[in-house]
Amino acid sequence: MELLIVIGVLGILAAGLLAAIDPFEQLKKARDTNNRSAAIELLQGSQRYYATHGYLPWRKPDGAGGFTCTGTDIARLRPVVDETAYPYSAVSLEPQAVSGDMYDCLNLTLAPDGEIKTTFFQGLATTLYLFSGSKTHVGVCFSPEGKSNRTDAQTQYDLGGTDDATFAIQDGGICPNVASDACLQCFE
Repeated sequence: MELLIVIGVLGILAAGLLAAIDPFEQLKKARDTNNRSAAIELLQGSQRYYATHGYLPWRKPDGAGGFTCTGTDIARLRPVVDETAYPYSAVSLEPQAVSGDMYDCLNLTLAPDGEIKTTFFQGLATTLYLFSGSKTHVGVCFSPEGKSNRTDAQTQYDLGGTDDATFAIQDGGICPNVASDACLQCFE
């Protein structure tokens, strides 16, 4: 009888420990950390490219040599209203994608310069949103999964529509009241 009581107490303690740790939330936080690293890597690669060349890959001036970034995806990087207004139009960079206007633009500009790895897009585990509001401004966003990252100070944008991929800064700086895939953590 005493052995059954000890086993029952240990079971209760184990259940309480699992509830406190929440292993699924820990997995979400780990994925968010990887996604944050990818977003920052793309942002810093774009900024370094700008420092080296004087323009962002998708904003190459007329007459500049090298790869020409054209297409509707690149056009969506232009600001919606003006160079300082929200919401911005963004380009959606899907995980595991290996083709498309924006992929070609980034792979043929940032990768040869060593700013991102040639396998960068194959290693993505989430959709990254890339936006540019001016000739020098660039930002990269992703949708965090973990509860703690959704209330982080960097998580302040609400993805408005999937067609235009427009997003706007949320009142109060956080977006706990929108769908989890509509909340974006952005780095500029």
